[in-house]
Amino acid sequence: MYVPNRVFMERLKKLDKRLGCEYVKSHGHFVINYQRPYGQPVPITMVKADNGGFRQPDNRDLDFLKQGDLEREDMKTKLQKSAKYMEDVREKAKRDAKDNIRHMTLDGKIQLANNLSRIAGGGKGNATFRRVTPKSKGEVF
Repeated sequence: MYVPNRVFMERLKKLDKRLGCEYVKSHGHFVINYQRPYGQPVPITMVKADNGGFRQPDNRDLDFLKQGDLEREDMKTKLQKSAKYMEDVREKAKRDAKDNIRHMTLDGKIQLANNLSRIAGGGKGNATFRRVTPKSKGEVF
């Protein structure tokens, strides 16, 4: 019965504590497996030489497992993703502020005149309905 290299096993356990490696007599190869909370371990890959023969597991197998891990990313990539996300959030906040200002000024000419006169302290402003035109006094030419 063959036993995998001790250094390989340490590196394998650093990837995930539930990973293991054992020699399977029926295949004649090492098999890297994943221990589930219940039941038998699930085989992930079989360690074979380029010609399909026997070989000890090594860094090639670790690299193969790392490539299949979708959650494993280097720190630079994680920081770039978070920086991109924060940039998008800031851009969205700027767009929302511009839209908010634009929506506040979408009122018509009369509403804007009324708001301006109200802010300036000019009273009620120009009434839209029921306007009374003042009668002219004196001679009209």
